[in-house]
Amino acid sequence: MKKQICMIVAVLCFGISEPLTVSAVEAGTYEELKAMSAALEAEAFPDPEAKYTLVTEGDFEYRLYDGFAMLSECKNTDITEAEIPAEVQELPVVGCIDSPFGYCRKLTGISLPDGFVHFRWDELINTFTVRAGSKEEPMPTVESVTVSETNPDFTVEDGLLYSKDMKTLIGCPPALERKSLQISEQTERIGDYAFYVCLPLETAVVPEHIKHINCNAFSACLNLKYAELPESITSVSGDMFFYCESLTEVVLHGKVQTIGYGAFNHCKSLTDFQIPETVTQVGWKAFEDAGCSENADGLHYVQNWLVGFDEAITGAPIRSGTKGIAEMAMFASGSITYFDVPATVAHFGMRCITPVLSEKPALVYFRAAALPELALTSAKSVTDIYFFNTDCEIFDSEKTIPAEYKYGKKETGDLYISDTETGEHTGDVVIHGYAGSTAQSYAEKYGRRFEAIRPSGDMNGDGSLQISDIVMLQKLLMTGESAQIADWRAADLNCDGLLNAVDLSLIKRNLLEFTD
Repeated sequence: MKKQICMIVAVLCFGISEPLTVSAVEAGTYEELKAMSAALEAEAFPDPEAKYTLVTEGDFEYRLYDGFAMLSECKNTDITEAEIPAEVQELPVVGCIDSPFGYCRKLTGISLPDGFVHFRWDELINTFTVRAGSKEEPMPTVESVTVSETNPDFTVEDGLLYSKDMKTLIGCPPALERKSLQISEQTERIGDYAFYVCLPLETAVVPEHIKHINCNAFSACLNLKYAELPESITSVSGDMFFYCESLTEVVLHGKVQTIGYGAFNHCKSLTDFQIPETVTQVGWKAFEDAGCSENADGLHYVQNWLVGFDEAITGAPIRSGTKGIAEMAMFASGSITYFDVPATVAHFGMRCITPVLSEKPALVYFRAAALPELALTSAKSVTDIYFFNTDCEIFDSEKTIPAEYKYGKKETGDLYISDTETGEHTGDVVIHGYAGSTAQSYAEKYGRRFEAIRPSGDMNGDGSLQISDIVMLQKLLMTGESAQIADWRAADLNCDGLLNAVDLSLIKRNLLEFTD
């Protein structure tokens, strides 16, 4: 378990220290994470470019800026109780930076002065930083964080640190003996990293009065087995349960729409998770190494969502019945030469089909009803896109479908080295579709190369012509039943705009030729 703590710290420790009084992070998608990170960088305190002077007084090292000081390191690594002073050299100590207690293996308590507001919870209570190459196996040690009664920003109740108005739970000391949640009834938000590496925690039943749960709220709670979110929570924030490897059951009472990036990453014991029908967005690596992820011929599914892939696969025939494709699910899939998207897919994550840095060209066979803005926009090696749904709703932007492709043999960096002198294979992406289709309209509007395809007879949109397609056409001609038909034009083999016995005869002939 101790080695796992070290690895978790290496993965999670990123970002910029921020004042917790304004932190309200509930990012779900990678795009939101990037926007959040950019906002934090723009508002970073202290300014990364600001000049400072390093000084050491007593047990602590500080960075002295113009008008304030930041605690940067605890020099006494044997310290057990850390009382952070309010001032140093007549400058107020307003926060900490770079996990100052990272190597303090005996630290059990931290006392915060009034005016100490610029810190990130996981950095403040971190006592398990390891140096590169070290065999040390540290554990969380902080049992308490205290503030004075006159502190204008924070207060402590039952061992937990809250905002002064009690509306935000800022953090639980990771070594505090607490097996279940006990949160004030006044609290509405659980803050970023609030229960980070809380090893004693075994159950997390979030009460109904909680309206928001920020990112990483329960990350690395290695002994957490059961979690329950109230009806008020409609989004599982990014990395909420990251590396909760003992988690076996999660109950979601709300109409959850988003499962954020990394939400259940490395939850190896979570073997029976059901993605709610209300979910329309699954974030990047939300289920990576999760027990509920099924590997089907190199494609990873959680129920009817495609969430990832094996690097070695060369084709991606997404199975029929798939409801959604997670954000960046096929990102950097450089070995894949074709993608087949069935008609059942209704939800697409950002850059979910993105073969980049590929040595070979890739094709996309698209049968779904809509292509959103960012699903294919970074698919650099896709040379041809086939639209089999005549009325496919293609997002109206020239960036929706790349205008050009580029592929080749990658040797170093971002260079593509092939047998040609230039080292690149480039050209115009070709859009294929039925005459009069939305694919043709899109191609003409944005000056793209278009090639018409003839109807195939594949009425149910599963990617192949079978007896079931003939049965569908017969039922349609006899009763008008069309519930299972993905696109009736697929059966209009003589391209006269009508479905009749002539088309039925042509489909039967095509099937016989295929089976022969």
